Amino acid sequence: MKLRDLEYFCYLYQVGTFTGVANHFHVEQPTVTLAIKRLEASLNAKLAFRNRSKGVIQITPAGEILYRHATSMLRDAELAGLEISKYNSKKIRFGLPPIIGSLYFPLVIDQIIEEHLLDDLEVDENGSQQLLLDLLGGKIDIALLGSPMPIQNTAIQTTMLTSREFMVISSKDHWLANQEQVAFSDLQNERFITLNGKFIPANVLKVYSQQAQFKPHIVFETESISTMKRLVEKNAGIGLLVKDAVSQNDQLSQTTLENPLPERFNISIATRKGYLADDHEQRFIDQLTKLQSQIN
Repeated sequence: MKLRDLEYFCYLYQVGTFTGVANHFHVEQPTVTLAIKRLEASLNAKLAFRNRSKGVIQITPAGEILYRHATSMLRDAELAGLEISKYNSKKIRFGLPPIIGSLYFPLVIDQIIEEHLLDDLEVDENGSQQLLLDLLGGKIDIALLGSPMPIQNTAIQTTMLTSREFMVISSKDHWLANQEQVAFSDLQNERFITLNGKFIPANVLKVYSQQAQFKPHIVFETESISTMKRLVEKNAGIGLLVKDAVSQNDQLSQTTLENPLPERFNISIATRKGYLADDHEQRFIDQLTKLQSQIN
């Protein structure tokens, strides 16, 4: 089977007309028809027929089976091309979320420099949700990902490094500064400063709010942890942030949540299932794995 024939068939499945396929791929309609006939001859099965009453091409049960496998085959072929192209460039295509990049990645940077790997890094900085999509799509090959729960994705292979708790952060002038613990339901009248929806803390805030059955009054969203902390220091609101994000230099108080939910800040090394790391990528992964002992 030719990949191009499979591409024609998959698009026929989606649009339902030979004309639509021909226009999309800028070929003549007979070219598409012959491609489908080649597939049918190769598989000894009818894949599609013309439903004249509806004016569209209808896919047979055999065609449904082929479509399911063909989409996977085409995706694997695309990933293979991307991985081979990357292999020739000798670059380590690495996804790094801003929170993990600022708090945890520096803990192993000296070893990465010693291994002469820093110059090989091609870094994609984005939120963990986008980086997961980039990993699945072959844009990157290795990532440090944050997630509120351990990652459950059959297409991804992960190594859990650590699981960190979320704390309520507040100004030292806020009433929470004198509280060791607080129930999230007691915060329904508070103003919230938060990272935007690309980041894990915003998703965890949403889960806690749903559990407590109130909509948080969010007065400011930002992509910057520093901006978030400075606004909270000024008592513009409170926030939900991973414990490690607050340093001794910050004029902030941290309060533990009573009866915490399972959602935490889980950090994992992630690659695509079946991805074969080359020698220098594996050395890089080995250095990332050392974060497990550095953080815990």
